[in-house]
Amino acid sequence: MKLHPVSLAAALIVAASLNLPAAKLGDPAAPLAIKEWVQGKAVDVKDGKNIYVVEFWATWCPPCRTSIPHLTELQKKFKDKGVVFVGISDEDAATVKPFVTKMGKEMDYIVACDDDRKSNTGYMQAYGQGGIPTAFIVGKEGKVLWFGHPMAELEETLAKIVAGKYDLSDAAKKDETRARLSEFSTLSAAGDPKAKELGRQILAAAGKDVDALCNFAFGIAANTRNKNRDFALAEEALDLADKASGRTHQTVGIRAIARFEAGKQDEGLKLAKEALGLAKEEKDKARCKQFISVMESRMKQKTDGK
Repeated sequence: MKLHPVSLAAALIVAASLNLPAAKLGDPAAPLAIKEWVQGKAVDVKDGKNIYVVEFWATWCPPCRTSIPHLTELQKKFKDKGVVFVGISDEDAATVKPFVTKMGKEMDYIVACDDDRKSNTGYMQAYGQGGIPTAFIVGKEGKVLWFGHPMAELEETLAKIVAGKYDLSDAAKKDETRARLSEFSTLSAAGDPKAKELGRQILAAAGKDVDALCNFAFGIAANTRNKNRDFALAEEALDLADKASGRTHQTVGIRAIARFEAGKQDEGLKLAKEALGLAKEEKDKARCKQFISVMESRMKQKTDGK
């Protein structure tokens, strides 16, 4: 399903709550602060030699497990074009190492453990991101060129960057909307009733922009750290998207995730299978299948745990 990078995908404005200066696309990338390199050799994202994809994840995160094979595929695809992938977890090595070993060839890129969340501060917090997985692209000039959910437009963006066709100024303009979305995330996480009012203003501004509406809904559903996720508002966004585009694999797939995360797991799985039936492109079918696999696995764990 199509999820745009600069959007709400699991956005949580940590930077604002800590009064940190908001970073923007085109700013110099922060150096990585790593406690231990679990897999692969140490790298310097500011060495000017490669394009780096820095992804933040965790072993306990279901969406992260879904994106890992995809990242491996992209590392293989772009390896000969000077692109290096680095996955960073804020967990300790004792937790990360056995997970990486178990994943085997499905997690075939550099993996490291953050040093007291210093890397997280330089990227996730600086750019107001709280939901994982979130990936950042650092260009050869050592600047942050893109960030977002790794299942979004990471592949397309990398292709443009390596071909010299990426428009940073255009991406930066789109990134300006992040301030308003971040405010919504902050209010929502705090349980402030003003969040719904602001959310509806955002939906009104989105109009018939299906991608913006779907991204808004996905951002609510995927932000598992927010204990006050407004699933009803996510459904409103998807209703508007359906009116604008009709029932597509994109709207149905994201509604599946929203229902599943809202505790309606059977409904979510059913919708995910419907989304698979609606998907036409192979990459979209593959992503739908990955979500179905994760949903079924989580439902099985829940059943086995009874």
